[in-house]
Amino acid sequence: MRTIVVTSTRPYTGKSGIALALIGILADRGLDVGYFKPYGTMPVIVDGVPSDEDAVYINRALARPSAQADVCPVVRSQAFVEQILAGAEPPSHEQVLGAFSRCSDGRDVMVVEGPTEPAQGTAAGLSSCTVASLLDARVLLVDRPKPTDLPEEALAEGAALGDRLAGLLLNGIHESRLTVARERVAPFLESRGFPVFGVLPHDAALGAVTIAEIVDELGGTVLTAVDRLDDRVETFMVGAMGQDKALRFFRRKARKAVITGGDRADVQLAALETNTRCIVLTGNLPPSIAVTTRAEELGVPMILVETDTLTAVERMDALIGRMRLHDSGKAARIREILERDVDVARLLTACEID
Repeated sequence: MRTIVVTSTRPYTGKSGIALALIGILADRGLDVGYFKPYGTMPVIVDGVPSDEDAVYINRALARPSAQADVCPVVRSQAFVEQILAGAEPPSHEQVLGAFSRCSDGRDVMVVEGPTEPAQGTAAGLSSCTVASLLDARVLLVDRPKPTDLPEEALAEGAALGDRLAGLLLNGIHESRLTVARERVAPFLESRGFPVFGVLPHDAALGAVTIAEIVDELGGTVLTAVDRLDDRVETFMVGAMGQDKALRFFRRKARKAVITGGDRADVQLAALETNTRCIVLTGNLPPSIAVTTRAEELGVPMILVETDTLTAVERMDALIGRMRLHDSGKAARIREILERDVDVARLLTACEID
């Protein structure tokens, strides 16, 4: 049996989606593929068992799911944090290995989702390097290089992993930086002995959220177009200027949410004349009748929230762009990108999979 740990240099690199796509590719080659996530950071309770949100979704996507309690044996809940800070010992490596053994029983390949960043899991004894050594695995490192900087996180983590590193994927690269990533960053990493199996472009649709998710995140009240809450939002803009400038500004982006004060009718009307999916009205200030009438005509939800604009922006920034895996369409799209832009054969050879 072979084991691949998919880990990353920083949050929101698309690690979970890549792990799921890799499972699908291996399964289509006739291999019995299992999944394991030793350290979960998105706690949920499923059938009375603590687990991780992504781990639950990916395990259920397997042709032969494992017992959920084994799939993610250590979950960073608030209670877990308090226990560790109070001096409690984390679960032993023997316990983690026992869970892995049950998940891997009869499998040809195990895909293990490692920590989000190198330091994550250290307090629990489950950093990327430790997990790779513990499970005798090769590591696929996912990086999203900063636009105008050297790929130092990838260099540092690659060096720390040593011979365990199979290679890297550079993921979520903006169109304007693709040429640099492919012709300069990837060759640079290769010259340092770190194979790069592919450079994957940024896809705005993968980070999109529904308007309903925005409503939930902001605790808002929907005033118009309540039948459009399943529409997807790919980005957001803040409206704090005059109407003439606002119109030019809002035309720059499509499929967006606009955040503005509830008393800014001029900005709201300008937003409605562009490709706007919803408008978030801050300060608990309801819009004018003229604005709500126009929004209803155009089918644009207006969401009234109690928070100020800065708080709404911070919450939206954390919400949009973070790829939520629990969507079959997104999962299929990730796999399509992976098969198109990654040298899968080279990746599998590096992981010693025929």
